[in-house]
Amino acid sequence: MKISLLDGKQLELNSGMSVLDIAESIATSLKKVCVGAKINGKMVSPFFKVTKDAQLEIITDKSVEFEYAKKYSSKLATMIAVKKMSSDNEISSMYKKEINDFEFGVSFKFKESIKLENLKDIQKEISKVLKESKSIEFVSDDASKFEKELLSFYGNKEFTKFIIKESKENGFSVAKYDKFYFVVTAPLITNFAKLKQIELINLTGEYWLGNADNAMLQKIHGITGNSDEIKAIKDMLKDREERDHRTIGKKLDIFTINPILGHGMAVWLPNGTTIKNEIKNYLKAKEFEYDFVPIETPNLGSRELYETSGHWAHYRDDMFNSIKLPNEKELKEELVLRPMACPHHIQVFKHKPRSYKELPLRYCEHATLYRYEASGALVGLERVRSMELTDSHIFARPDQIKEEFKNCYELIKEVLETFKIKIDYLSLSLRDPEDKEKYYDDDEMWNNAEKQLEEVLDDLGVDYKKMEGEAAFYGPKLDIQAKTVLGHEITVSTIQLDFLLPMKFDVNYLDKNLKPQRAVMIHRGLIGTYERFISILLEQTKGALPLWCSPTQIEIIPVLERFNDAALKLSKELKTKQIRTHVDMRDERLSYKVREAQMKKIPYQVILGEEEINDNVVSFRKYGSKSTEKVNKDEFIKKIVKEIETKYYNI
Repeated sequence: MKISLLDGKQLELNSGMSVLDIAESIATSLKKVCVGAKINGKMVSPFFKVTKDAQLEIITDKSVEFEYAKKYSSKLATMIAVKKMSSDNEISSMYKKEINDFEFGVSFKFKESIKLENLKDIQKEISKVLKESKSIEFVSDDASKFEKELLSFYGNKEFTKFIIKESKENGFSVAKYDKFYFVVTAPLITNFAKLKQIELINLTGEYWLGNADNAMLQKIHGITGNSDEIKAIKDMLKDREERDHRTIGKKLDIFTINPILGHGMAVWLPNGTTIKNEIKNYLKAKEFEYDFVPIETPNLGSRELYETSGHWAHYRDDMFNSIKLPNEKELKEELVLRPMACPHHIQVFKHKPRSYKELPLRYCEHATLYRYEASGALVGLERVRSMELTDSHIFARPDQIKEEFKNCYELIKEVLETFKIKIDYLSLSLRDPEDKEKYYDDDEMWNNAEKQLEEVLDDLGVDYKKMEGEAAFYGPKLDIQAKTVLGHEITVSTIQLDFLLPMKFDVNYLDKNLKPQRAVMIHRGLIGTYERFISILLEQTKGALPLWCSPTQIEIIPVLERFNDAALKLSKELKTKQIRTHVDMRDERLSYKVREAQMKKIPYQVILGEEEINDNVVSFRKYGSKSTEKVNKDEFIKKIVKEIETKYYNI
């Protein structure tokens, strides 16, 4: 087999050599520091057997990926420590998404549920493991031959069968430490003594494989490194928690999610509803400015509708089960909670004949959608099951594609700049031509769509990454990506080119000779869903929202009780200008009220006392400022009105 190295060299080696053997063939010294490899970009353990031509990069303690090896090894040490404490403890064999930039995690089904304070005992056992002069040793490439030994370690038949199956499919190896046999899936440090320190920091719950129908497990979170590294990580984790939209949403009373209503069903509290409505009013005004036509369509669609569109075949796993209507034997109608509004918008276009002179037709709808997400994948507002999408579908002639795409991009760009959203990168999402199951099988259609989309992006002069295998099943797309505090990449806005659905639904217009011609469809998500967009907005602003969309814009604080009436009068005057206010008339110290208003991240606090009332002035403090300014009341009101009208945002 041919092994291509990063420096361009090629090695002719026997098939079936392990990563360690290949490292030794390059240099004996390299084998001593090898902790794994990247095979065609995928990280593997040092025991992994390479059986065919590949590009290979050896991972050592000098590699960026060594941090991953440290976390994975810490995870193994934690598993061994827990098993040493009791052979009855069961170890989850899940291995995906268990490690992030900051920490590692490993899930258990303990004989008796543990509490946060029990982590100290586990950490003591981990310290003992780190001091042992034992190493992880390779055992076999065939996990099925060691089912008994693996069952003894994982302690659960279902967990064991799962990891044996995954081992067979992914080429994972069986290894042992002392008397414990387990499967290794990633780069690792074979001698735990080389790990400086492991600190357990949290205990959470999760379902086996993220499915609520499976067993509930307890997940231990930990960090690893030397003392300075651990302190830096803990500081980072504290900052991350403070910036997490779930923390901010709870502190500022923006949203709540209650399992009794349904997992992944966000409820907008009064503050959140105000934020959402202000953003919605702004977006609808921009859509009007860009000549989008609002429509409204039902939250349900027939199964037949989604079978025709292809969603039933290609998107079924992300849809809720269909609803079979009782007493409808003749119609045999099945309804679906819609995951997309595009088939609905097509029916609006098709309800009467269309002329080429009518195009482009730009329909928009802020549409409520329902998508099935495994309960373990749900994250606050970031991943939900019920959402409102800032949706649009443009029906155009082929010669209008580029201009319409540019028009969508300019609208999205203007909106995101208004909020000062930090974008990670732009993704040109293309199909995987080998995946005929996920993507509609029409090479000519795909090649045409991808070529046109790439040409538009080049005309716009934007930087983008090509991401193969990330397209929608019906066409390529431009995704505008941002990163959450948890390190998740999420799509904020999207523009998608679609030749497929117009073909499936026979979407035509009449040309100047009154002959039918196929229309092209462009899908546009302006800010994606309100749920996801507000989650990223809260994280990037730390909850200090722009004045114009803040739930309470001005907190009025009377210095003494006798000034309450004057404060209420000022509040009423501000409300005539559509300025949202709150008067704090509690019997508390002034400093306490000001500090609390700052903690609520209210943009302006107005202090009202005898001097302000007599002189018709306003003493105000901005959020984040320690100084108080004094201006004429009318001038202050003009200033606030102007900031709201211009969407002023000083960050």
